Amino acid sequence: MTSIILRTLKWVAAVLLVCGLSFSCQPINTIPEPVVTGEVEVSDFSATRGDMHIGGKAYMPKGLNVKKPALICCHGLFGSYKDMEAYAHAAAKIGIASFCFDFCGGSADGSLSDGEALDNTILTQIEDLAAVYDAVSGRNDIDRSQIIVMGASQGGLVSALFAVQNPSQVKALGLLFPAFNLPDIVRTATEVLFENTDNLPEYVGIPSLGITFGRKYILYAYDLYPLDMIGAYEGPVFILHGDKDLLVPLEYSEKAVKKYKDANLVVLKGQDHMFKAGGPDKAIELLENWYRQNLDAILSAPKK
Repeated sequence: MTSIILRTLKWVAAVLLVCGLSFSCQPINTIPEPVVTGEVEVSDFSATRGDMHIGGKAYMPKGLNVKKPALICCHGLFGSYKDMEAYAHAAAKIGIASFCFDFCGGSADGSLSDGEALDNTILTQIEDLAAVYDAVSGRNDIDRSQIIVMGASQGGLVSALFAVQNPSQVKALGLLFPAFNLPDIVRTATEVLFENTDNLPEYVGIPSLGITFGRKYILYAYDLYPLDMIGAYEGPVFILHGDKDLLVPLEYSEKAVKKYKDANLVVLKGQDHMFKAGGPDKAIELLENWYRQNLDAILSAPKK
């Protein structure tokens, strides 16, 4: 009887862990709406991975008819490009061409990209980012030696792994509350719910949130140990993390910053996962200073 109760409690804890991380990456109303000004031009952006269409938005500084540095932004688990829009818009206002996109099969309802949730994995998201990078770096108005990759939550994990695979292509790496704990959550939930990966079903659904994880997603994450990998990227890294984050504990970023050769961690006091109540504004301010430090030149659009 005791073993049944213990197993039930572990089952509930595992579900809560997975639900919590999934829910945390939904679009959240506390993220400020980007301010629309005459300084930034917003247009549709697209890339292709195989026969999959990847849709997003480009935020371009007006009045800069030269090759510009670029920022590629990656949203979190089952979020959308809108989660990163405020950051992209702010970067464009100081002269950085910025791009946000929806991951294939890994975005919120109304995704701009193709794909089904059952086919989405961390690996496919790395491949999506690679396709977006190629599309951005191939543009005539972009300085391909000055491209920053930035991601939030699972998007931060994806960005970090992309940088490991493509170190010479990433000028600098920005990570917002990166979900380096996600594989640990997947391992715990898998072992509690299914004992091992051999017993995994084809999909694991969370009906209350309308979220479905495919078996492929779980298998890839289960064998992933990001903190053992990320140090292979030796470029500049900037990590922003709230000290009240219960979904991705701060200790993971504290461990991560020690793995990198050139990294800085800034802890935002009183901020939880996704930031709120002024957190995004503070993050944008800190990021702008970091951009200026790590890009060879920030070109400001002429004042009118």
